[in-house]
Amino acid sequence: MLPEILFITTYPPRECGIATYSQDLIKTLKIKFSESFKIRICPVESNNEKHSYHQSVDYFLNIDGEEAFPELVKKINENPAIKMVLIQHEFGLFEKKENEFNMFLAKLNKPLLLVFHTVLPHPDKLLKEKVKQLARRAEALVVMTHSSSKILINDYKITADKINVIAHGTHLVPHADKELLKEKYQLNGKKVLATFGLLSSGKGIETTLKALPQVVKQFPETLFLIIGKTHPAIVNAEGEKYRNYLLAEVKRLKLEKNVKFINHFLPLPDLLSYLQLTDVYLFTSKDPNQAVSGTFS
Repeated sequence: MLPEILFITTYPPRECGIATYSQDLIKTLKIKFSESFKIRICPVESNNEKHSYHQSVDYFLNIDGEEAFPELVKKINENPAIKMVLIQHEFGLFEKKENEFNMFLAKLNKPLLLVFHTVLPHPDKLLKEKVKQLARRAEALVVMTHSSSKILINDYKITADKINVIAHGTHLVPHADKELLKEKYQLNGKKVLATFGLLSSGKGIETTLKALPQVVKQFPETLFLIIGKTHPAIVNAEGEKYRNYLLAEVKRLKLEKNVKFINHFLPLPDLLSYLQLTDVYLFTSKDPNQAVSGTFS
């Protein structure tokens, strides 16, 4: 029997950056290390985010379930095949269940690896203690940039020997002809600006819209593609408020012919095609503390 690593993470079909990141990572690990270990997946869910998965999933963590955390840790601890637990960590995933999550970690008797997707500089006392507590529970930490590693060392006083830097990575993409792709998507003759990702107000897309009229004056063939649906958590909280605001801005600035919304969570082949036909990619996030971005990678 091969040893097993259990991934606790959001996972497709949930539409979430960490979910697609984990799917890509697991796919690559399986190709490279299929003779060394098996990977098991435990999707993180909630009552608002339940999905049917396309492959056999033996574990689930519905954070809203009353006994979800104790039941999961018991199941993991009693399975001798599981040799390590890897958690893709984002504070938002466990925001309302921090006590239950910490109890889960305290009772876990398997080696724990934590991947931090967010590392905030200059933490207040409470955040600093939360991160240090997580670090104490883990055998090792993974971050995706050297700057994140420095923040953990300098701001959180976590020892360097516990931290591993593994870059975010992205797909190896066969080169395609840009003009043929533009023809395929009926964008012939356009100078294409594009941004993609799940929409939320932190994306700062309105900044581009406000700048666009002057660009269009000089380059009337400009087309700005806004690719991606609104983040499901944002839809649950406030509906399509941000998208409607952007649509209103497009109308106010008379940019109807120069802006196109693609309101879908695109399959990877389509997304990569859109990115290859793009002349200028716009990374518009307003968050100065964002350490990594799958869309930017």
